[in-house]
Amino acid sequence: MSQPQHQSGQVSIGQLYDAVHTLRKRGNCFLITWVPADGKFELGKRAKTAARQATEQGCLPQEQPYQARSTTINIVRAEQQENKTLPKGVGKYSKSIDTALPGKHTRTLYDTFKRAEANILVQLRTGMVLLNKYLHQIGATESDQCVCGKATETIEHFLFRCTRWTTYRTQMLQQTETRRGSLSFYLGGKARSDPEQWKPNMDAVRATVKYTIATGRLDVETEHPPDNL
Repeated sequence: MSQPQHQSGQVSIGQLYDAVHTLRKRGNCFLITWVPADGKFELGKRAKTAARQATEQGCLPQEQPYQARSTTINIVRAEQQENKTLPKGVGKYSKSIDTALPGKHTRTLYDTFKRAEANILVQLRTGMVLLNKYLHQIGATESDQCVCGKATETIEHFLFRCTRWTTYRTQMLQQTETRRGSLSFYLGGKARSDPEQWKPNMDAVRATVKYTIATGRLDVETEHPPDNL
């Protein structure tokens, strides 16, 4: 009641009005008087006594009381954290390249970059990317084939195999000798084979973003790749 702009405050006031309207229809009259919280008055004592009696066994309401949406979300989030899993059907592609729950490493990944660079990383990590496989899935292109004509234009093909971007790929591939072709490694995700005490290789992630920007392939303002390619 003292914070009517909060979700729970709005609902509590609404419940009071509904109760008043119902009782008025039955011939009851009401007089509401605001008094100091620490004031000493007889009705206050009676109200506290009635409140205590209402919490005794057998007097509790059968239905669950209203719970503010923010409170409900926090409870679900806490339960989900305990289970160490993401909801089924959510982020299927992202979970395939990053088995770690969103947390500190996620903030590290995106806070490292400027907005345009972070946008590139989001596309690559979610699978909702301006490449022909995804564009074909949503009906934005007629074919899912890469312009090189050799394969479907997937994220793996774009990052590691497409011959159009070979000259831009050198620095990115130099980040590792043993994990070339690993989306988890290059996109800052935790692979199933990674140890528990793991953290993303930011040099590899930065090299991947730099490579992607250099190709211009995921730039919404770039309609065609550079002429020299």
